[in-house]
Amino acid sequence: EAVSRIGDVTIRATAMPTAALGAQVATQYGITRDDDTVMLLVGVRQGSDAQEVALPARITATVSDLRGRKHIIDMRELRSGDLLDYVGTIEVSPPDTLRFDVQVVRENGATSTMQFSRDFYPR
Repeated sequence: EAVSRIGDVTIRATAMPTAALGAQVATQYGITRDDDTVMLLVGVRQGSDAQEVALPARITATVSDLRGRKHIIDMRELRSGDLLDYVGTIEVSPPDTLRFDVQVVRENGATSTMQFSRDFYPR
């Protein structure tokens, strides 16, 4: 998990192979479990850990692989009760290292960016 904190706002981004998702979670997220697909999950929260509230935002994400190919990740809103997250998927050819660039624009116009890399290996 990559975490960015700005004041009392926390942005968390997780990238993982969709094959690692449980069947129920994959169904809930509307994602097919596959060894060659990576899911990016982004959550924007405000407040302390015990009192966090989900914040709506516009998420733009791109990913670059080791060969320098860049792809836009189509992010969509995912609601579960009071929680609001954003999810998108990208196909990969493991082994590979992916660099994620995520831009978050909150409703008030505040913009945050985060970058992180993850390694993916064949199962």
